Amino acid sequence: MHYRGCSALMRSYGIWACGPIALLGLSVSNVYAEEEHIIAHGQASALRSAPVIGGRLGLTVQHNPATIHIITRNIMELRGIAHSDDAADSAPGVTSGGSPGNPAQLMMRGFTGGQILVLRDGIYYGPTTMVNRPLNTFNLEDIQVLKGPSSVLYGQGAVGGTVDMRTRDPALDAVHANALVSYGSFNTWNAGVGGSIPLSSTFAIRADFSRTSSAGYVQGANPHSNDLTVTALWRPNADFSARLSVDYLTDRLSTYYGAPLVPLRQAGDAASGLLTSSQGLGLTRSELWKYYNVSDAKAGSVNATPTLHLDWRINPHLTLHNKSYVLYAQRNWNNAETYSFMGNNSAVDAAGQSIAAGRIGRDRFYVYQNQHQVGDTVNATFDHEVFGIKNRFVLGGDAYYLRFIRNRGFPDADYADSVSMLAPQGGNLGPFAGELPYRKSPTTMIDTALFMEDVVTIREHLRVVGGYRYDWLNLNRQNYNQSGAFNAVSSFHGHYHPSNFRIGPVYDITPTVSVYGVFTTAEDPPGANLFLANRGQFSALSHTTQGEVGAKAALLHGRANMTLALYHIDRRRILVATGPDSVANAGSQMSRGVEWDGSLAVTHHVSVSGNVAYTDSHFGSGFMSSAGVDASGHQVPNVPRVTANLWSVWSGVGKLPLDLGAGMRYVSARQGDYANTLTLHDYATVNVFAGWHMTKNVTVYGRIDNIGNKYYVQWADPSYPGQVLMGAPRSFSMSIQAGL
Repeated sequence: MHYRGCSALMRSYGIWACGPIALLGLSVSNVYAEEEHIIAHGQASALRSAPVIGGRLGLTVQHNPATIHIITRNIMELRGIAHSDDAADSAPGVTSGGSPGNPAQLMMRGFTGGQILVLRDGIYYGPTTMVNRPLNTFNLEDIQVLKGPSSVLYGQGAVGGTVDMRTRDPALDAVHANALVSYGSFNTWNAGVGGSIPLSSTFAIRADFSRTSSAGYVQGANPHSNDLTVTALWRPNADFSARLSVDYLTDRLSTYYGAPLVPLRQAGDAASGLLTSSQGLGLTRSELWKYYNVSDAKAGSVNATPTLHLDWRINPHLTLHNKSYVLYAQRNWNNAETYSFMGNNSAVDAAGQSIAAGRIGRDRFYVYQNQHQVGDTVNATFDHEVFGIKNRFVLGGDAYYLRFIRNRGFPDADYADSVSMLAPQGGNLGPFAGELPYRKSPTTMIDTALFMEDVVTIREHLRVVGGYRYDWLNLNRQNYNQSGAFNAVSSFHGHYHPSNFRIGPVYDITPTVSVYGVFTTAEDPPGANLFLANRGQFSALSHTTQGEVGAKAALLHGRANMTLALYHIDRRRILVATGPDSVANAGSQMSRGVEWDGSLAVTHHVSVSGNVAYTDSHFGSGFMSSAGVDASGHQVPNVPRVTANLWSVWSGVGKLPLDLGAGMRYVSARQGDYANTLTLHDYATVNVFAGWHMTKNVTVYGRIDNIGNKYYVQWADPSYPGQVLMGAPRSFSMSIQAGL
């Protein structure tokens, strides 16, 4: 039976179980010729792939001393994943935030927000939660996840991990085309069309366009996005290639900022099973799916990112790579973002009117961003022997110029207006007294870096991998008052010189079973965001160390794959966000845990895969004292101790062109604030799907997500302490996928 999601290479080997392989996440892309390995039954081992997120040495997953997960395009298609943050959730120990105030927010290894680096085709575009956007998965080839600190590879951030969104490349072999249309609950549409055309034996073009839109599971949120990616590939010979790509994204994020916490003794009608508060706060059943933002809320962006990649193999011992890029982006938010239950009628709104007890007081906050960035990375790879020992050495440089202008404003009043808790009625954005003229904060960041990586193959079964990076970071942060006058008190000009390394051995117990250990350091902008920090809030970059040991194995002639990792991370000199426009000095944070990921092809038609992660992440002494909160020893907000995923698929049911599959996700209890007075309850959701292969190129899918209609709290953003975000209820969708 032919499955539409199979790659051309997999089809050429006559792989017998492409459906299960795709669900298990096995891939043959990005495999170096010398390590390509097709095992029994034609199944390709995921451990033999060489993802670029692991560094520039071309190491396979098995021989890289790090935890790496690849969410392939096949996985995203089978599971009906339309957005990149949902795809990242399938990696062990990863959860996403979903907050429009911090888009692309992820948690892994006990760290969130700016401590997780998000790349696009290996390129850094600035602080994650401020500049990155959730992407449409139709335009992506895969999503690669690297756990733990990676400043030695990418320079900025990346304490808890790094996520790289990899776009699709043109193909020179033949014409390829893909199409998708999907409709589901909440008037949700997903559509995409793309293809690759070889114009000659050396030149090909690929274009992909996708659109997602929805009324939102909270009516009024109305998210949508449009993403166009066009790539040209020129490969005149086997030793040289040039790839020019342009991505143009416009979007409107969901403007659902959550449901306000209320004193249950006063409000009553408690919604049970969602959270517990030592202060007697909670959610009422009547407010769970209410939209408390204004009717004309805004959270949109326009992003254009041309990139050029050049690869030149000068001789068998020397390869050059150069990556140049430009970014232009405009982003805007204008919302009622924070909601407060009025326990009495002592408060007044911006018009001077008293707010009645039991109503929800709202703020207003707007921010407009303009970002221009240019950068270039060049590196050379040397393959040679030292005293008869194989060695691969990478030497390179990285430089970028980033200009970021942030204009923001908010009313003088604590509450701009108020709405009924039971029937909130829109309202308008303003203007209100005090919010105009806006406060302007232009920031210029210039970074140049020298980096090197090395792998020494001491014996055929023993490798030692190392890396080092030194940065010269120049930051010029300017603040202007509403009058337009320069604010010298909060502005500053800083110079920083982060220096980081990693070192670790990899030992092959057998050709398909390896163990490793690694020690890694990271120095990065302090916690919150360099675009929010002001003079006097920090004197040095935060410093992180991680120790990790693990094992990776392909077993049962390649029918099973397994990875296991144990880690300990220590981070000091942290700065954290305490509000939409404020940060505070904190202290230290420690995180330790264990992660397991595995997959098994039970038969030719039945496969199972899953992962589980345990994380213990807490703050050190004196944490958050500058903000008036003693969080010493407390658990980090939004970090569950246990997360688990399980999937199973049965292909060719009854010898029919039919696939059946199911997935389960479990997230344990989490803390919702720094003081640990709010506990979000654990939850589990179950998803099911069925796919009918109408022809070898066309498949129809039906899906039910959260089939048990479990109500749960997905996230509690500490920057918005008076509210929490509900997760999506049960939803249905039907889709048609076609490929050539």
